[in-house]
Amino acid sequence: MRCFFKTISFYVIFTTLAQIVHGLRKPPRILHLKAEHELILNTEIGERFNREIKALMASREESSIFRTSCTSPSEKWLHEQTKSLSNEDLSNFFDWYLHVLPFAYKLYVENNEYDDEYFGVNGEYTTEIQSIHRRTEDFWTDSRVDGDVGEISLFCAHGSDLADREKLVQTLHLLFSDSNDESSIEDLADDIQELIQRLPGRYNYPLLTFNAFATDAIGPDEASIIIGDGYFQFQKDSGVESEGPEYAHTHEYSHHLQLLLGVGELNDDFSDQSAKKQELMADAFSAYFLAHDSGGDMTSEEISNVHAIAYSVGDCEVTNEAHHGTPSQRKCATVWGSSLADSDRGRKLKLQDVAKEFESWYTKIDEMDDSCDCPTKSSSAISGSLSTWLVTAAAANFIAILF
Repeated sequence: MRCFFKTISFYVIFTTLAQIVHGLRKPPRILHLKAEHELILNTEIGERFNREIKALMASREESSIFRTSCTSPSEKWLHEQTKSLSNEDLSNFFDWYLHVLPFAYKLYVENNEYDDEYFGVNGEYTTEIQSIHRRTEDFWTDSRVDGDVGEISLFCAHGSDLADREKLVQTLHLLFSDSNDESSIEDLADDIQELIQRLPGRYNYPLLTFNAFATDAIGPDEASIIIGDGYFQFQKDSGVESEGPEYAHTHEYSHHLQLLLGVGELNDDFSDQSAKKQELMADAFSAYFLAHDSGGDMTSEEISNVHAIAYSVGDCEVTNEAHHGTPSQRKCATVWGSSLADSDRGRKLKLQDVAKEFESWYTKIDEMDDSCDCPTKSSSAISGSLSTWLVTAAAANFIAILF
């Protein structure tokens, strides 16, 4: 069985929409997951949508009272992608795990032929992903701590796999327990394909595959990086397609590097917001490689696009213990990483040395402004900031009661 590392962007553990929709939906179909696959749904694949769906359903009920200065581009994009869906279709989309199925099929069902793997709906990112993977491996080969990342398989999740009824039924059988008989699985497959026919873009609807994550090697399974077609579409729609695939891959590869460092062991509890630190470190490692003369060797304009990409995947749930970093903090991590590469003047630091430099930088992360500086505050400014924090905290507590 594969275990999952952190996602590229969102974070909160996936919960049933019955706690979110507040009566806007019909009772869900009861699905009993096999215990060995609960990890898929309760950690990486499912977790990205919880905050966005809460915000989306709240806005549909006109109960989203509090707004902050923090704005997440990915949340705006999600609203755009779902605005034409009925509440019932949106609820069923998540109740029936449509956002999980393409990833589960790719990792557990498909007889993977790595040479045939393609990235993007039409394979348009395949060469780019394969090329950056080779360069990333070469760059970090002589910069690692004891141990080796080992073989990392590259996968892409495609919504189009669900159009094949046999593939869909196999995946449903894999995920759900024997208490769901054959007829209920067949009926669910019918309902899923009928719902997908109503989605914008049908089997290429981006929310079917809007994710990217790394998996650790467990037993016979190789470590892997898997990116969904929907994530590439998000980058394209956000105007950051040019360097987006490189960022997606190198961020996830950096999670494998973190395992070598002993950072972010699987199944961490996030009581100290360690998720944010791990995500920002992965951003920093990614940017260090992409900007380095011996690595991605990107131009200043290309690196600016990387900063924009990192900004786009930040979130604003700063009080959540699984928070991954605000848009500005995600951007600042890539700014720091690329600046470290520039300051080396061609010299390549060992991985553990990059990590040590990051640890020092990270201590100031909560003091940084949007320009990634740490301004000196006057006593009046500090007092004002404290007042703002108290108001924000009170609002956050009220929202927590609502949801």
